[in-house]
Amino acid sequence: MVSTARTGSGRGGAATAPQFRDFVQFAEQWLLPMINVRLAEARREQTYTWCTQWWAHRPVAVRIAHLHTAFEATRRSRAGSAMSSYLSGHVDAHFRTILDAANGPLHRCTRAVHVPLASLPFDPVPFNYFGTALAPPPRQPAPATADPDTDSGGDDSERKPPPPRFGDFVQFVEQWLLPTTAVRIAANSREGQYTWCQRWWEHRAVAIRFAALHRGFEAALRAEDKTAMSGYIVRHLDPHLRSILDAANGPLHRCRPDEHVSVPGLPFSTPPRDWFATPGIATPTEDLGFGPDFRALRAVDQ
Repeated sequence: MVSTARTGSGRGGAATAPQFRDFVQFAEQWLLPMINVRLAEARREQTYTWCTQWWAHRPVAVRIAHLHTAFEATRRSRAGSAMSSYLSGHVDAHFRTILDAANGPLHRCTRAVHVPLASLPFDPVPFNYFGTALAPPPRQPAPATADPDTDSGGDDSERKPPPPRFGDFVQFVEQWLLPTTAVRIAANSREGQYTWCQRWWEHRAVAIRFAALHRGFEAALRAEDKTAMSGYIVRHLDPHLRSILDAANGPLHRCRPDEHVSVPGLPFSTPPRDWFATPGIATPTEDLGFGPDFRALRAVDQ
């Protein structure tokens, strides 16, 4: 198994080898032995659970793999607070989701019983639904070979940036985001529960968030900071999913995984002209706290 961390430069420029060869060794020898929490037996709300076959749960394995990458990068950091920040900002944040006995990816498991949990299902997005044909999956470029006639000596400034991992956000959602997301889906009670809709793409609020998450994913994947992907999951992915999956008040609150119900956006009425500016008063609108009156500019253009 190949390590998920890259070697870096330590003090004096010497290469720093990873402490653990892969994320499984990292989990077994460092991470899991230091997680000491009370595990639920019967009551599941606001408690923790665990599964000894954590590696069989892809949402858990993905998080622990990125925790390993971030750990190795943190070891190479010269900042005195780096490890403290890693523990509170990465380990704690990930394990609040991993161990959530009520709604998390292990909610059906106990410390003694492994129960597989399917990831979120989805219906294929109709062709050209978002106005452009879906791009084909990006091909991995062939290994570059030195050409004595064209090789410029390895100038990094002339190298093209690598192609995105996913050609568009729909591929990202179907091939990475949803397969790595497994939660408890609400039955009757909706408060504090999660729900889902297989036709997620018909919910504008969901599609916009997923598109933004795709851009963040591609940036984190190529960031020089190797804690970026772990941070992306806990600071972007998790907050967005909490809003999207909120069964009580979120954009899918009328849906179930196999039952789509359209939910309109907030209604509005257009404010009357000069509502935010008093005629005859020279005080700029922005000084009144409302910001520029762009409606007036539009009227001039017309």
